[in-house]
Amino acid sequence: MYTKDIKGKWGILDVLLVLAFIFVLTNIFTWLTAGLIETLVITQKYLISTVFQTTAVILALIYFNIIKGVTWKDIGIRAENPIKIITYGILGGILLFGLVVFAGIIMELLLPIKPSLQPFAKLVLEAKDFNDLIVLLFIGSVLAPIGEEIYFRGMVYPVFKEKWGLFAGMIISGLFFALLHFDILRFFPLLLGGVGLAYIYEKSRSLFACMLAHGLWNGVMILLLYFSAN
Repeated sequence: MYTKDIKGKWGILDVLLVLAFIFVLTNIFTWLTAGLIETLVITQKYLISTVFQTTAVILALIYFNIIKGVTWKDIGIRAENPIKIITYGILGGILLFGLVVFAGIIMELLLPIKPSLQPFAKLVLEAKDFNDLIVLLFIGSVLAPIGEEIYFRGMVYPVFKEKWGLFAGMIISGLFFALLHFDILRFFPLLLGGVGLAYIYEKSRSLFACMLAHGLWNGVMILLLYFSAN
């Protein structure tokens, strides 16, 4: 599987350096853009920030390819079996959505503190028209899944799998995924989501299935939030 593909090519230090690069590039260029264009509304700022984040991930991928000798297939960008990819992507996305929602309900019943909405969820609820919805769907269902899946499942998960094995690799990469969403009250549902996406990656052998599942999960959430408010 993937362990043999990545052995010796990149490790934990590499994924941490890529994370720092993504954080710095995204924040600096988003700040500069917001300073230069003062008329930007919050939806446009989110779009620009996500574009820079995805761009940073792709630049890191190019670095891996040129400096580390990592091929795109090593990362999981492969489409040899489109039927399998679509099947795991669609079914996986539906199951992930249900799993995360169910886990969220359980956490709300167990925790005495009612979790506040995430900033992006608030933005969806405050969307003024259909144009805002399209932009938010593009951010949450296209751009974010591309960048996050390349990083978390393509770069991070194979390192943890190589170091600690299949099962532990899924759990630890899921923990890493949940931690970097900076939402302690939704940590467990996000952990399950991260583990589920690693499982989809392992079974489909393609990041495209993960992107599709992640995008479907996010998209359904966005649509439910939007129509509940409108």
